Amino acid sequence: MNADTTTETVKKRLRRKLATMGEGQPFIIGSLTKIYRRCGNPNCRCAGENGQKHPAHLLTTKIKGKTQAIYVPVDMVDEVQEWCRNYRTLKDQIKSVSECSEELIRMHVKEKKARAKRKRAGRSS
Repeated sequence: MNADTTTETVKKRLRRKLATMGEGQPFIIGSLTKIYRRCGNPNCRCAGENGQKHPAHLLTTKIKGKTQAIYVPVDMVDEVQEWCRNYRTLKDQIKSVSECSEELIRMHVKEKKARAKRKRAGRSS
């Protein structure tokens, strides 16, 4: 915390961060992973022992501690990647807002102690 930082400046910073959070962009929790698998067609190039497998994309996420995977169609891969990036950005923004809120709490406690100290000093005079 900067010495010249006031509660009002921290509150303004907090309001600015909250105003830009998410910015109405879609997001999704999870990671996009690329896997390679056989398609099941016996006449396909992937059917042989050393056959070239087909790429596929999965969105993986944890639900109640277990990893779940959702197949992502090829035409949605770029869009889902963007949604994952948006989630990571939003997560960083949430952390930043939380840090501002913590700073406000610490400043409030410090100011309250200073007021109490001044009040005690005024009574003893």
